[in-house]
This record gives sequence, C-alpha cells and structure tokens, in this order.
Amino acid sequence: MANSLILLGKRLIADTSSAEIRRIENILKQENIPYRLQTQRTRGVLGSMIDSRSYAASNIALYKGAEQPNFVYTIYVRRKDYQRANALMQVR
Repeated sequence: MANSLILLGKRLIADTSSAEIRRIENILKQENIPYRLQTQRTRGVLGSMIDSRSYAASNIALYKGAEQPNFVYTIYVRRKDYQRANALMQVR
C-alpha cells in the first residue's frame, strides 16, 4: 500500500523543513490518514561525489564550513483523503 501512495496517491506537500513535515505527519497520524513520506537529496549522486572529493583534496573536513545536505521531503496521501488532509494541514 505504501508504495502505491506514490504512484496512485496525491502529493500533499513537498518541503525542505523537517519540522514542518513532522508537524503534518503528526496531524495525519492523529486523524488516521495513511500517508507515504519520500525523502530525496537535492544534490544527486554525482554532486555529492564532487563535494566530497573537493573537500578531501583541500584537506578540509566535510563538516567545517559546509552546509548540511539538503533534503526535500514529500508526503503523499490517498486521493480520497486529499481534501480532508489539506484542510487539516491548513487549520492546525
């Protein structure tokens, strides 16, 4: 069922804020609305590889002065639950 929510479900929200995604997850759980969370890095495999090689070549630790890796979190819900979930998300 979970994978079918990505294929057949409707995207409720896509955000880079993990706090906002957690807030919406809590609402969906309280209301017993099934959902699927998909996480994607904004930098692809190639970009991540280039970053790590650049830091290694410069002998700089990856964490020093570097931004944290960015992620995009996307929540999908069933189409029949979309209206209710969207309304709840806006109210709370």
